[in-house]
Amino acid sequence: MPRLPLTIALSVGLSATLISVGCQQQPPETSATYLAFGTRVDITIRNGNRTTRDNAAAELGRQFQRQHRQWHPWQAGELMTLNRALREGGWTTTTPELLAMLRASQRFERDSLGHFNPAIGELVSLWGFHTSEFPITAPPPAPEAIRRILDHRPSSPDIELDNGRLRTTNRGIRLDFSGLAKGHALALACERLTELELDQALINAGGDVLACGADPDRPWRVAITDIEGELLATIELSSAQAVFSSGNRYRYLQFDGQRHAHILDPWRGRPVDHVAQATVIDEDPVRADAAATALVVAGPDGWQSVARAMGVTRVIMVFADGQVAVSDGIDAEGAVSVRILRSI
Repeated sequence: MPRLPLTIALSVGLSATLISVGCQQQPPETSATYLAFGTRVDITIRNGNRTTRDNAAAELGRQFQRQHRQWHPWQAGELMTLNRALREGGWTTTTPELLAMLRASQRFERDSLGHFNPAIGELVSLWGFHTSEFPITAPPPAPEAIRRILDHRPSSPDIELDNGRLRTTNRGIRLDFSGLAKGHALALACERLTELELDQALINAGGDVLACGADPDRPWRVAITDIEGELLATIELSSAQAVFSSGNRYRYLQFDGQRHAHILDPWRGRPVDHVAQATVIDEDPVRADAAATALVVAGPDGWQSVARAMGVTRVIMVFADGQVAVSDGIDAEGAVSVRILRSI
């Protein structure tokens, strides 16, 4: 397999971008840009009348910003309120959106054989990764502090659900939905667009892309660039599909000459550094989002078994040494077409 230093769709920078096709006149469309989830969110809508498109884009912008506030893993909002209630014990309730993400989290934690774990927010906080300022220059946490959290074995299936109520006896749980919140937000956005009969739309959230639908004669073409911004590959989407990535290139702790990436191994409580990036293409944006994180944790030896367990078939893995592995589900034709333009 050739060395391909891919940097696809990391959350801090738009390495996956929409390609305009040709210079011929195209049907009218609405484009809008917002800041949410710590990144730039671009919305493009191609069908419907202009007023409906413009109103829908504005509505989604407000929705994304509300979700950013309420689902925030370390600032005041609905998720922080839920975490406090779980820590106190006893039955509690939460919003339908957070409840849906919890159910999805429990399913994907089981399906991923534990490689996706949204209950380790205490570990994320301990490492200092609950911040928007990178790189972090503080020293890593002491092994004893890591062990105290791991002794609780935090796991989202330890949260009991009963008719909309929830509780847990595991005091080590702190939910952090960063591994699937964007996927859930984009899924809800597409549901809203479908209600408005706007079924030809694409949302790019910091390089994580969801095509809500497409005209088969005018598919969405997404450009993939390398670390220097040079065009490397394209993904063509002619149906509703998601392209989500997780990687360790930009968010990290740097101390005493050592670099510690922000994605943590839920068993060791330490950063994983054997995978530079995992990209998943799937019909379900929530699964694509969660699977991308799980495959980074699984690493070169485990990613294939975790992909099978999670039911994802289109995967591009970029390992720390620059080697690339592509799953059998990646092909050049069909509803999803992946074309590598050059190799190194």
